[in-house]
Amino acid sequence: MRNRCFGGVGAIVIAASLVAAGPVAGQATGAQQTSAAAAPRWDPPRTADGQPDIQGYWSQRSDITTYSIQAGLVDRDEHTKIGGQAPQKGKPVIDPPDGKIPYLPGAAEKAAFHYSEHKRPSKVEYLDPVSRCFEEGVPRINYQGNMRILQFPKYIVILHEFGHHYRVIYLDGRPSVGDTLKLWMGDSRGRWEGNTLVVDVTNHNDRTWFDIVGSFHSDAMRVQERWTFASADRIDYVATIEDPKVFARPWKLAVTMGRNKPEEQWESAICEGNKAVHVAFDLPW
Repeated sequence: MRNRCFGGVGAIVIAASLVAAGPVAGQATGAQQTSAAAAPRWDPPRTADGQPDIQGYWSQRSDITTYSIQAGLVDRDEHTKIGGQAPQKGKPVIDPPDGKIPYLPGAAEKAAFHYSEHKRPSKVEYLDPVSRCFEEGVPRINYQGNMRILQFPKYIVILHEFGHHYRVIYLDGRPSVGDTLKLWMGDSRGRWEGNTLVVDVTNHNDRTWFDIVGSFHSDAMRVQERWTFASADRIDYVATIEDPKVFARPWKLAVTMGRNKPEEQWESAICEGNKAVHVAFDLPW
């Protein structure tokens, strides 16, 4: 069994010395992050109720590390090189074209503060929530590790390797859980548009980050995911992120996912109450 909490703490401790926080399943250039519009026509196998059959084991194959999703950060490049990963070639943020998150001025100051604190935080709340064994949130969970997709007539279940986390995407048109309930993984409602699963994710809390360096959002964030089943072994994923409290405009993040062979997942467990992070950063208990 792999202990995910120690792995998360190890990641941030290693990041503090500019060593890789975790392996990337594969590397791809920006050109390989094919959009749904450019995907070739393909007639996939179907489930008994007619859905494109995307069941199986998947992980991301794109140029994304959990250290930073933004282009142009020197630490991000050093982080991958020193960690033995391939050099960064693309940029996960595909819109705006500069690969940067379009923060509002006040939010940009907060993001810069998070960045200044991430290697040696003055308080535990300035440390990456995933390294503290909290859930990743959407879309980060999709580039954090391996997943297994299961399909049913009224919903899709995604079982994530990290921390035994999971998502249920309802397809039956049921209403959302309401505006007042805020969730770590949000509330997902999906529909099929041809070979593309479109998922609207609402009801996020404001406690998840997009990466280790503190790229953040508020509880007003909405994410629309487009999972395009492009071939037997590839899903093209694009997330459009909106948050009027934090971002000046919607922005997009792209991930290419590949089918894992052999099809298996390892256990990656967390341990509630682990104190290693406090020891590593000499933080109060």
